Amino acid sequence: MKWIVPAATSIALFASSAALAQTTPPSDAPPATPPAATAPSVQPTTPVEKAPTMTEEQAKALIDATVVSSDNSDLGEVAAIQRDSSGKVTELHADIGGFLGMGETRVRVLPSQFVVTSDNRIQLSLTKEQANDLPRVEK
Repeated sequence: MKWIVPAATSIALFASSAALAQTTPPSDAPPATPPAATAPSVQPTTPVEKAPTMTEEQAKALIDATVVSSDNSDLGEVAAIQRDSSGKVTELHADIGGFLGMGETRVRVLPSQFVVTSDNRIQLSLTKEQANDLPRVEK
């Protein structure tokens, strides 16, 4: 019975090391498509082009939505959504930090820094520490 644990450990180590040792050998064959035939590079878009377009009802529905950082920390909630005349979001104001509505800080979030998830949460592309460094907005 004492031999089961060492045997199982040896088998597990052997199996994991064999999987790590597998590599794909480099290929000397030319690429399937020549470099000139590749798709043209896409220029990065400006934040205004990436900005979501929302109706007044959609913007109102997101007020008090949960704001979450890229490291899945619950930061706070949406306080306001600023839109231009065409309905594109220009900035989002979020109340972060605090406890039970006290000690919150209102920050400005650009459209390039967040997405609206399918469950109507605001997912930032920033960590909790980066979100704390966002520009402050007067309430």
